[in-house]
Parts: sequence; C-alpha cells; structure tokens
Amino acid sequence: MELIFWCFDKWITITVNRGELVKRNLRKLASKGLDVLEDNQVNEVAAFLSKQEKLLKPMNVHNEIGWDYLEGQLVYKHHKIIHKKSTETIESKYSGVYHLEPQGDPYDFFNLFLKEVRGYVPLELMLCIGISPLVIGMLNRSKEGSFDSLLVHIVGPSTTGKTTAAMFGAALVGSPKVDEGLLQTYNGTKNAMASKLAGNHGALMVLDESTMNLMDTQSLSSFIYELAQNSEKSRLSKDSELKNSKTWSTTILSTGESSILKKANNNEGLRVRLFEFSIDKWTQSAESADKLKRGLHHNYGHVVPKVAEKMLEIGPEEIFNMVESNKEYIKELLPDSRFRARVAMKFSVLITAIDLFEITFNLKLSREEILDMLIEQEHQSMDERDMAPKFYVQLKQYITRYRKNFKLPNQDVNNHQEIWGKIEVSENETRCYILPVIFKNIVKELGFSDTEVLISELKKMGVTQYEKAKNKKRKFIFTKEESKQREKVLGNPNYARNGDYTYCIKYDGDIFKDSF
Repeated sequence: MELIFWCFDKWITITVNRGELVKRNLRKLASKGLDVLEDNQVNEVAAFLSKQEKLLKPMNVHNEIGWDYLEGQLVYKHHKIIHKKSTETIESKYSGVYHLEPQGDPYDFFNLFLKEVRGYVPLELMLCIGISPLVIGMLNRSKEGSFDSLLVHIVGPSTTGKTTAAMFGAALVGSPKVDEGLLQTYNGTKNAMASKLAGNHGALMVLDESTMNLMDTQSLSSFIYELAQNSEKSRLSKDSELKNSKTWSTTILSTGESSILKKANNNEGLRVRLFEFSIDKWTQSAESADKLKRGLHHNYGHVVPKVAEKMLEIGPEEIFNMVESNKEYIKELLPDSRFRARVAMKFSVLITAIDLFEITFNLKLSREEILDMLIEQEHQSMDERDMAPKFYVQLKQYITRYRKNFKLPNQDVNNHQEIWGKIEVSENETRCYILPVIFKNIVKELGFSDTEVLISELKKMGVTQYEKAKNKKRKFIFTKEESKQREKVLGNPNYARNGDYTYCIKYDGDIFKDSF
C-alpha cells in the first residue's frame, strides 16, 4: 500500500506492507517522517487509515513478463494480462522495472514501419527476432515443446545502425530507451545481467555493446551457455540450502563491434546456441536511422500484445505444428551437417514469427529473402563451428612451435629436456605421438574443452592412428635411461615395457619442411 503524508513542507510517498499499519508497528514509520511519536497520534492515524482502507479497491500486479498460467488459463503478461477473448481471467497491472505500456499511436508506429522497415530485409529480420520470444515462451510454458533461449549477436562498427535495429526489436515489446526498457547494456556483472532475465518467458531482451563487457574467455563461454539453457546456475543460501534457480525462456539479442564467438571457447555447442550476423547496413541510410529512432522514442509497445492475442486464438498446439512444418522445409535448404536439425529448428522459430506477424496484421514480409539470409549465415558458420578441422590446423602450428619438446629422429635428448612425445617424419607423412596428459593440456590451451569428442571427430577425419577398440596407440617414447624425463611428465619413472599410450595424429608430408 502507498501512504502519502505531509512532512517538512512537502508530500512524502512511501510503500508499506499491510502488517506495518497495525498500532504496534505504526510508530516505526516515524523514521520515514510520519508524525506518530505520541500514543494519541498513533491512535488517530491508525483509525484514519482503517477507514481509508475500507474504501480501497484491491489491485493485482505482476512483475514477470511473458507467458504464464493463471487459474488454469494460458495468458501473456505485458503491461496488463492478455488472455483469450472468450475466457474470464484476473485483471493485473505490470509493476516491474520495464516500461511496457504502449505509447503513442499504433497508426504512427505502423506508418513508420511501412516507410523505414518494410521491404528492407535486415530490419525485417530484426522484426522476426523481436517476435520469436513469443513462440519460444509459449511452447515452453505450455509444454508443447522444449526450446533453449535463442541467442543472436549482431556485429559491426558503430556506423552500421545495429543499435537502431536493436531499438526497433525492443520497441515491438515496450520502451526502446536504454535501461528503462528491454534495451540494456553489458555494463554489469554476469550474475546481474542474468538476473534481469528472471521471469521473462516471451519478451525480447537486448544487451547492447558487448565491448563494454570485461569477462574472460571461460566466463564468457559459461555465460552464453547459462543464457541459452534458461536457468541461472544452482546456488546455495547462507544456510547451505539449495536456492530456487531463476528461469526464463526467450530471445536474447546482443550487439557489439566485435564477434563474441571469437572471444569465447572453441566449443561446437556455443556455435549452435548463438548466431552471429555481420551486415554492412542494418538501416537503409543514416537519415532513415534518425527517423526510426525519433519515431520509436514516442511510439512503441503496439506489436507484441496483438501478436500474443492472435497466438492465444490459434493455440499452442497449432503454433507447434507451424514450427515443425517450417523446420522440415528449412532442413531441406540447409547444407548437410550433423547440426542441421538443430539449426533448422532455431531458424524455424524465426520464420514462424513471420507467419504470426502476417496473420495478425495482414502485412506481407520478405519471407524468402529473410530465409536466404539465414541460410547464408549457416554457410558462413559451418567452417567456424566444426572444431575438429580447426583444432587439427592449430595443433600442427603448436607442434611446429614446440618441436624441441618432441623426440625427433637422430636428435639427442638431454637431462633437462621435457619430453611431450615423439615425431616420425617421412617424405609423405608426419606422425605425431603425443602423451595423453600433454594432449589434454594442448586442447585446453587452444581453447577447446572436450578431448574425447575431439579425438572422436579426428578419427572420423581419418587423421589418427590407433589400436583396435581404442583411441590411443602404444609407442616407445622413453628409453630406460630417460627415467627422469618420464617422471617429469608422467609422474612415474618406470620404464614402459610395451610402450606408453599416446594419441597419434597424422599429417601429409613433412610438417617441419617449410617452418623455417
């Protein structure tokens, strides 16, 4: 409840719990400036508030956004509760930190859309990104599907209009202004940024300017996984009890002048969870960007509530069928890879967003052109995503750089030399026998995380040598006289009668031939 009272020549407004208005607690409000120090004052104020309270009409409020169930009915929480027209539900007003209530005139917003957005494919793609959280949130909350949050990063210099495009995406939901709307910055800790997503089940969140973030490679990688997996990390309370993890299911749009993936670990999992788009111009021109920004500051929040109404009319089951149908169509267009089905499903959410916008507003978008842009993005991502070929090249460079740590033919070994393995070179092939403990260290140093997955993929490439039913091959690395070198690396000086287990990686030709 809000109390408004006169204090020190001005009106003071405070929010209090109902329990604070009983006589024994009322005197505590003196610290806020309420004049209740004397018993008779407490009695008079308490009697007055009791009368006033009887005149109040209770109001329900909510501070989470997106899809939820109220009294068994699926609803969408926006500035108010949006529900299916044929059902009765609780009325509620949003009381959270974001400005969601629609502002301006829908006519002015769509006039701006028709002039500055429609027909320009990058901004139409942003429209899909802005509506896609509605699809993810509805299907997750209704249990029709199970989707990771969709992560999209748009890359480019400050002159490409990426922030203006992000503002347009945010304006579909609510205010596009920094920090009061769903357009936030990277200026915060990892936990603080994740907490802003808590309870968001269907509204676009924008994190602007990733260059402001100072997370290291490992922290950034774990942050991406956390965002995609719809839940913060499990934590213990001060009493060592497991806290309830905050959850979300939405689309997170990130902007920045540089790639996030190049700063993160070289994990395939990251590259099927986060999609990066680098486009020369996100807006048609600098003049168009200025018009769009000016218009969006005064007209926003008109699209998502209407789309939510239409989705409730269609129903979660039919929405899921739309996603599945689009997925099968997209799958046929994507290049062949072991991630094709997963990528097709994520792209399908974006294409389904087009369908929902067109159905809701009877306005056609550049569907095929947007799909072409998504397919092109996947072609560009494939080489970056496949970690085994990338690691294979980097390992060759690493071995060449540290060749002194490998035993080579006709090369003496001294007592102080740290031996990592053995290399056999011929005119046609180089075989690199690397001790497992060293191989794991190299994998970690080069920014990859899973040794076994890497070896498995290298085997499929046909560039490893191994014994039957194993990924490793025995090789005599140390002689009986080299016990000190063996102990230094393996912690065991004993001579291996059958040879030490190694990972054997093969390269065509002599890898050292052109290294100097």
